[in-house]
Amino acid sequence: MSKKMEKKYIPLATFFQSATQNEVTLTFESLENIMGQALPNAAYLNMSWWKKTKPPLTHFLAWTNADYYVVDVKLGSSITFSRLNPFEHNETDDYKNTNAFVIRSIETEDARPYINLLEEIYNETDYLPYASETRQLTVQGVRKMMGEWRKAKNSTVLLCIFNGQFAGYLALTGDNASRRQHVAHIEIGVKESFQKQGVATSLLQTAEQWALDRNITRLELSVCSQDKASQQFFAKHEFIVEGTRHQSMFVNDTFVDELFISKLLK
Repeated sequence: MSKKMEKKYIPLATFFQSATQNEVTLTFESLENIMGQALPNAAYLNMSWWKKTKPPLTHFLAWTNADYYVVDVKLGSSITFSRLNPFEHNETDDYKNTNAFVIRSIETEDARPYINLLEEIYNETDYLPYASETRQLTVQGVRKMMGEWRKAKNSTVLLCIFNGQFAGYLALTGDNASRRQHVAHIEIGVKESFQKQGVATSLLQTAEQWALDRNITRLELSVCSQDKASQQFFAKHEFIVEGTRHQSMFVNDTFVDELFISKLLK
């Protein structure tokens, strides 16, 4: 990946590096979701902005470094990219081979989509700690938290953008107690329509590396005792059960237990 590329286009470059389809059409909204930032005005107004492939501009490296070039521009609507050296796909290729996703840290412009994502995921499951109607988040509140995370340097939210759509998140919250600065609590959620496509695994792997880079060596979380899928997922990734919190959640008019689980990263 070229060092000259502007930082804000790196998530877009990552998307194209992971893409395997020969032709990709992305709406402007999807492009901005992948980047976590707004496209410049020139991208909305000038077709030539998309067709440029020479310096001093470098945004085009996001796709040309992955052998894609622009074949169709609908200003303000969508952009179609085609691969210079097409892959040959068998008709029986897995679904996963026709999609691409990016894992990146949350940006200021993600506040509203992040809230919407949480609401959608909380509406789909009974196993996360908050019911959708009880977690009153605002754009201003999320942005304030982001400022606090950046200051503390031990907390973040990772987002998965799947084909330009918000698919899942992993929230990692560090502990500020002097003797627990190596510890972080995590919460992970993936929309039902994007499950079983590697999203949760990629979020967790990215979070583990993010943690290690900041000397966080222990991850912990609670899992509802009835949530067998999550228990299997974390067991697969070497988390161990340390104990049980009895009747710590109230789900569908019934008290249920939580399992306290953790993983030592080194």
